[in-house]
Amino acid sequence: MTRVLSSTHLNFPDLLREGDRIIWTQGAGEPVSTIERLLSQLDDVPPVEVFLGASYSGLIRPEHAGRIRFTGMGAVGTTRALAEKGLIDVIPCHLSHVPRLVAAGQLRFDVVILQVSRRADGRLGTGAVNGYVHEALSKSRVAIAEVNEQAPDSTSSTVFDMSDFTHVVHVSRPLIEQAQPTPTELERRIARNVAHFVGDGDTLQIGIGSIPNALAEALSDRRALGLHSGVIGDRVADLIRAGIIDNSRKSVDPGVSVTGVLAGSRALFELAHENPQVAIEPVSRTHAIGTLAAIPNFVSLNSAIEVDITGQAGAELVGSRYYGTIGGLNDFARGALASAGGRSILALPSRTGSGQSRIVPLVRSGVVTLARSDADIVVTEYGAAELRGRNLSERAAAMIAIAHPDDRDTLAAAARRGA
Repeated sequence: MTRVLSSTHLNFPDLLREGDRIIWTQGAGEPVSTIERLLSQLDDVPPVEVFLGASYSGLIRPEHAGRIRFTGMGAVGTTRALAEKGLIDVIPCHLSHVPRLVAAGQLRFDVVILQVSRRADGRLGTGAVNGYVHEALSKSRVAIAEVNEQAPDSTSSTVFDMSDFTHVVHVSRPLIEQAQPTPTELERRIARNVAHFVGDGDTLQIGIGSIPNALAEALSDRRALGLHSGVIGDRVADLIRAGIIDNSRKSVDPGVSVTGVLAGSRALFELAHENPQVAIEPVSRTHAIGTLAAIPNFVSLNSAIEVDITGQAGAELVGSRYYGTIGGLNDFARGALASAGGRSILALPSRTGSGQSRIVPLVRSGVVTLARSDADIVVTEYGAAELRGRNLSERAAAMIAIAHPDDRDTLAAAARRGA
């Protein structure tokens, strides 16, 4: 039987058992009121484990590690503070694999907490974030829906009934917003180099951050673009409002912009509200290789911490410290390679803010996120290295040409040594 109550009446000491594994929606979909209630009762609950994805609420902090064991997919948003102190145990996997791992019981969750929206038809919707958390509902012991009256009634193939949950709480509070960084001139140069590979009618996977924002600016003269992405921010929404992204040439989901997560301002959430032309879909669709391969001219834009002269990319560690994530990098890169006319682009500055080269002889951390066999196009402010089909010598020359000029001799010497 589903219990309907306010978040302040949730009694986690009664709901939780020692060793329970808890998961909740991430990003703008974090169920803030329910998390706050859990943290307020933390001294009275048994030791539990919490799985974290991308978090921006700032609610979970290192001092909570005394009562909670943290696992997750990396260091994204405010979870980076946990990673810096070695307090999150990372599960290295592709985002597309999470639903299968849950279904197989290899990722087990006893308690699932979802922020959901109220739909016009009386059912419950995914709101601003779909993702993968709902995949754990059927195997959970406790399933809590936080119905947020301010969450958008978004279009999605994922819908819920009250009976899908053991507890339902009602709240009305603003969703977590993410500031949209203003690109620097260097980032705009990178974006202009990326834009060279985007033509009218192409379908984009473009995420959030300064370079994606700069690319959105650089595409203002394109027409009939499509969108199929894991996450989008406000600058991509600007392209939708301007009609530059209209999905008119998409063979998959024609006329509809598809994403899994909204990460931006209230205006972005409002764009998705009762809008059949913007769909918030699960990871099992947004990141599925079969879906991506069926989209002609699919252009994937991602980044990395470093890329070596053979095309290997590291997107997880800085030295020995976890700083990023695998996420959907490989899913989208391989999807673009499988697409007819597709392109997979890694875009990054040639150097870090401290002047260290991000084009390296070999991935320094020793952890390769994207294999060189999956490398396609790497872009910096100095140009683009097209690696697909090239041998190692040709790749090294192309990568050195887009490195910072002051780093090229060192890279060339390393290439001659074979290291």
